[in-house]
Amino acid sequence: MKKIFLILIFLSVSSFNVFAGGIKRATRISYDVTNAQIAFADSVFDYLNTPFLSNSIRNAFHHTKLLLYRSIQGTWENFPQFNWNFINQHENMFCHSDSANQSYDTRIKTEWHSFLMDGRDLVDSTAADAIYHWINYYAFTASTQVYKYNYDGLYIDSASHLLKKSWLDNGKLPWDYDPLEWRLARYASLKFIKSYLPDKIVIFNGLHSGNGADSSLAVTDGGMWEDFAYDITTGDYKGFVNWGKAIKCMEENRDSSNLVLVVKKPGLINNIQARIFSVASYLLIENQNTVLSLSDYAYNTSLQYYPEFDIDLRDAAGDFVERNDSLYSREFENGLVIVNPSSALSKTFNLSKNYWKVVPVGGGFVNTFGNWEGHLTYKSISAGEVSLPPVSALILKDSITTSVNDNPIGTIDFELYQNYPNPFNPTTTIKYSIPVVGTAHELSVHLAVYDILGSKVATLVNRKQAPGNYSVQFNANNLPSGVYFYILRAGNFTATKKMILLK
Repeated sequence: MKKIFLILIFLSVSSFNVFAGGIKRATRISYDVTNAQIAFADSVFDYLNTPFLSNSIRNAFHHTKLLLYRSIQGTWENFPQFNWNFINQHENMFCHSDSANQSYDTRIKTEWHSFLMDGRDLVDSTAADAIYHWINYYAFTASTQVYKYNYDGLYIDSASHLLKKSWLDNGKLPWDYDPLEWRLARYASLKFIKSYLPDKIVIFNGLHSGNGADSSLAVTDGGMWEDFAYDITTGDYKGFVNWGKAIKCMEENRDSSNLVLVVKKPGLINNIQARIFSVASYLLIENQNTVLSLSDYAYNTSLQYYPEFDIDLRDAAGDFVERNDSLYSREFENGLVIVNPSSALSKTFNLSKNYWKVVPVGGGFVNTFGNWEGHLTYKSISAGEVSLPPVSALILKDSITTSVNDNPIGTIDFELYQNYPNPFNPTTTIKYSIPVVGTAHELSVHLAVYDILGSKVATLVNRKQAPGNYSVQFNANNLPSGVYFYILRAGNFTATKKMILLK
């Protein structure tokens, strides 16, 4: 368990269906986040997994749901999560060492120097000493905080069910540790914690294939597979076996649970191939319940955003297909994804038609003003055999226009882009693109702005337009601060984006 806070996105439902058909996004945030960064996160993310935020920061999120971070396996005393004086007065809060004198110094710790709780130490909530036992104390305290501060749910960190053998060899586990008993106790613990939060979202970090994932998901609302592809510390690829377990586990459980696929890799900002590989891996199992987190772990406390989050291939045509040579592909309504997870072998794939290859540019830090630099470009790729080197992928969109350029608004399809700057005061620019559709030379285009109640506050475009890239400026000088939505309708196409006016 490491001292980190991940911000997780699951599923958002609104009258405008803002994120329908796109990647479900995730990120992280730090304590020193600015108001502009808060507004940015509130405008593009649905669910945030957070540390214990101050009232001012927490209340600044008006539309994003917040999940309170609480570790189950251990904690750090410099975090105001629990009453440490109370904990230190009761020896049975954590698993015991074989020392005759139980104390802070003799409690068994993990290799990360966090206290190791004993999952078997669960008693009936009505017992007189229930609050003196760790799981009972955890469930009572965490749920009280969730309700008191109006969080939308609880994120349980380090809720894995298999502890490392090296811990046992190094004397870091109880002398009577038994893997099966530990796992069964963890199921009971997760179920017990969820019972304290029946109307809230409860997810856990510790989703692993062959490690009790199905049983854990059955008693919670979802789970997170952390660093499924890359080692957090070194950034090295963890290999096809580890990658394959994560992908297949998530495919099997995605229809019934909220699942989070997390990429934490040092150097990710400048490693486009790793980013495309990660996003393509997510797209293999993407549906309404799956979530993607991208983070350059060398800057884990920074707010980050990547243009890959804006990739939209529309609905999937079916599940992924694995070829005999372990090359994976999945077809979408408006594209194709191909992934080569091999650590050493290049592989080939035969394209049946021409496509446009998605190539992100920029991405990474969101500055203190809530702005970031990045966009998607598209390069043509012809029908026929293409080669994929080890640990690589292709994200392809259908070629349905006559030409594509490499500027920030290059497109191969209808596109409505995020306004810039965002947040803004009082003007911002909205860009969109109209493709060639059949034999029509022009399409009726309507672009309007709505407030949070759905009332139209401005009409920006209402006329026929030829295929091309367009830019419109919106001046909100006469409107109050708040969240607004802009909706583009062109032919049968409709898209919605959210923006923040911050005066």
